[in-house]
Formats: sequence, C-alpha cells, structure tokens
Amino acid sequence: MRLRLEGLSSVRRSEYTGENRCLPCTVVNVGIAVVLATAVSVLASVRIGTVVFLGSLAIIYVRGYLVPGTPRLTERYLPRSVLELFGKEPVSERSREDGFEDDPWGMLTAAGVVERTATENVRLADGFRRALRRETDRYAETAPAADDVAAIVDATEIDERGERAFSVDGNKLLRWESDAALVADVAAASILHDRLDGWAGLDRDARLDVLLRVRLSSDRCPDCGGPAERRSDRVDPCCQPPHVTVWSTCRACDAFLGEVAVPESNAESWVRLEGVAEDTPVASD
Repeated sequence: MRLRLEGLSSVRRSEYTGENRCLPCTVVNVGIAVVLATAVSVLASVRIGTVVFLGSLAIIYVRGYLVPGTPRLTERYLPRSVLELFGKEPVSERSREDGFEDDPWGMLTAAGVVERTATENVRLADGFRRALRRETDRYAETAPAADDVAAIVDATEIDERGERAFSVDGNKLLRWESDAALVADVAAASILHDRLDGWAGLDRDARLDVLLRVRLSSDRCPDCGGPAERRSDRVDPCCQPPHVTVWSTCRACDAFLGEVAVPESNAESWVRLEGVAEDTPVASD
C-alpha cells in the first residue's frame, strides 16, 4: 500500500489538483475523455470505452488534466466570457499606470506625496507623512462616516450597507478591507483635495487608485500607529497570465491595509515601494 501511495504522489500534480484545481481545465478534459471513450466504444466495444473513460477520469483526478499543456491551451483559446463563467476573471493586461495618467507615481512625486530614495524606491514624503498622521488622529475615537466616504468619490448619494461598505449613487458598492484602510483613504483624500493638482477632475476609480498607492506607500498603520509590512508574491494561476500581488499589513494589530494585483510585466513600480519583501522574483517592466 505504501508503494502505491508513493507511486501516486510521484505522478500527482499538486499545482493543478486539490484547491488549485482549475474548473475550466477540468471541464475541457472531461469533455475530451467523453469524446475519446465514445470513439473507442464505437470502434471497439462499450466495455473498453467504459474502461478508457474511467481511466481518463482517474488521470484527470490525479494530474488535473488529461491532455498535456491544457492549462496553457485554455488560457490561450478559451474566451474571456467562458473563463469568467468559472470564476476565472483574468487580471487585466491594462496596467494601473494607464488608469488615469501616463505617470501616476511621477504625478504623486511632483505633488510632494511620495519621494524616491537613494535606491530609487518609493515612500511617502516626510511632509505628507506628517500631515497624514495628523489627519488620521481625527479618527482615533470616531470612525469615518458616510459623508467622509462621499467626499472621497464625489458622490451625490451614499448609503451605508454594512461594515465598511457603502452604496454610491445607487449603482456602485465600495468596501474597505479594514477600519485602518478606510481611515487611511478618508484622511489621505482630505489632504489630496488641496495638494494634488487635478484631483477634482479624477473619476472615482482613479481617485481610489491614487488612495491605494498612498495607502500601500505608508509605513505606519493609521489605526494603531504600528509599523506596516509590505510583501509581494508572483502568482502563476491556471488559465491566466502571471501576475504580481503586493500587499500591506500592520505588524502590531494585523490590520490588512491593502492589496494590488497587476500583470507581471507592469509590476516594477509596485515592488519598488520601500520595504517590500519579495517572496519570489519579479520581472521588470
């Protein structure tokens, strides 16, 4: 029995099975197994066709796929609409750098929001950091209200829909990962309104993009004041192009401060945030 289990583990592909199993790939391969078994049943016998089908299912169960190269084939040939049906919404190939300006980090640098270190890493500028801490102190005892959120996105109608969740103008739901993240965005928006040229002209998504950049650049938790820890990880999911995730958490209170996922080819500006610890190598632009 031990030899059988060892033999099974030697052929098992953990990156494509278990919690990593890709439903589109599985559906495609089961379909191929049905076609193959049907053909064998017609050409040989139903019994042999049944054996082929059961054997194919066993291979799919152990390895995640029947046809070698299926993950790359489904990524390349299955349309976006089909992938989305299976919850495989692709990471956009359109970089966040194209979201509202050609050079958003440069825009934030020019406004004195962030600055470059001697090693070309990005961090909050000292003056903005001090102003941000003063602003976040306003919410030490009282959480931001719906009106504070409305000011962030220039909403005419806003309703609270749950913990840190707000309905904006009746057609968009905004939700923050933690109290600290909400405080950070409300505080930063109040400063950027006067400091960042063009803030009033940015649409909602662009404003939230700017606030996320500021939040991930911060070295302190806006809730408890503890140190922020930033990390990055390269993810190569089945049926999607590789992407890089950068996230920040508070070491003191474990508050989740923010996360961004971008195509690997556009990740350099994000992993240049000061203090980002890379779990895996990241490709440059």
